[in-house]
Amino acid sequence: MRNVLGGLLALIGAAATLVSPWQPWYNNRHGSAYKFYEVFGSGVTPSGSGVMDSVFLVFLVMAVLAVAGVLLRSRAMVASAGVVALGFTILWMVRQGQAAGELTITGANNRGLGSGVAYAFAGGLLMIIGSLMMAGRPMRTATAERPAAKTADQSTYGTAATTSPAPAITTTAPVDKNPAARTAPTPASAPAAGPAERTGTERLSKEEREMLGLDEDTSAQPKQQN
Repeated sequence: MRNVLGGLLALIGAAATLVSPWQPWYNNRHGSAYKFYEVFGSGVTPSGSGVMDSVFLVFLVMAVLAVAGVLLRSRAMVASAGVVALGFTILWMVRQGQAAGELTITGANNRGLGSGVAYAFAGGLLMIIGSLMMAGRPMRTATAERPAAKTADQSTYGTAATTSPAPAITTTAPVDKNPAARTAPTPASAPAAGPAERTGTERLSKEEREMLGLDEDTSAQPKQQN
């Protein structure tokens, strides 16, 4: 809403400055008859001028700048156009007063400043006020987008299913606080105990038993019992 109201005031001011050269500026002389560069040179002279080298050229450029500023919502462009238009009008008034020896408002016989100066002065003020009312361009906040890692798998219907990659699992080996004990060879296991040693006569071999006659005695016992 502020841009609309401010832009409207700026456009009205630009239109007023364009109308001003076709109105009386001083002693019933139109602004289009004053050369614009005389303001910056030796001063205002009675010599006439064409349209494109008169003060109309200055206001035409400022009007275009103001319209562009309204379309682009640039407060700086509109304000610059208003300041230049207002400053040029004030400077012309100073130079005209130096040339005429006096500077009076229109009175008897239409002598003095005319309505054209009022249009130019008011147009410059309206452009400055309009630039102050405008809100300008909206501020854009840059948001950093974090791209998500996705892998596309083509389905049977031609759609890509996105899956996030599984997180990598890292394992850390436990720190061995006693490497010497880990590298030391383990003692060999003791051999399994063999069968119990035979006692008594079981220690004798068969030949020894035969020599001693032990087998004969054991074989003869059942015969005697019979």
